[in-house]
Amino acid sequence: MSMIDSRLELSSAQALTASADSTNVVDLTQTARQVGAGKPLFVHFNVTVAADFTTGDETYQFNIATGAATSLGTVLVERIMLSTDLTAGANFSMVVPAEKVLRYIGVEYVLGGTSPTVTVDAYISDQEAYSWVSTADAI
Repeated sequence: MSMIDSRLELSSAQALTASADSTNVVDLTQTARQVGAGKPLFVHFNVTVAADFTTGDETYQFNIATGAATSLGTVLVERIMLSTDLTAGANFSMVVPAEKVLRYIGVEYVLGGTSPTVTVDAYISDQEAYSWVSTADAI
């Protein structure tokens, strides 16, 4: 089992009903620091409450973003998710590009359609997804 450092946690059971940034951003403490030099970083996601696709027009996009301020603003990589990818308990990961990362890093959740809702956990790690399992807090 791997532990999650709270300083690397971007979202903890973050309930989304509209587009929003992750609850937390990670301050890399140096402007334009090149993240992942020598070892790639990942943002891991765990869906704790399944996404709503009731009307069929709901859309869910996950962006790893960076910025010189906590408001982020520069998208590094994006991923559009399907209904089959956002069931309760589903896990997925995105690689953080090593280039163009500024002082802050976080996630921009872009939701659209009639009634989008999903609840997620997200955190940064240097471990690949195959070895992690999400568990309740207060271990």
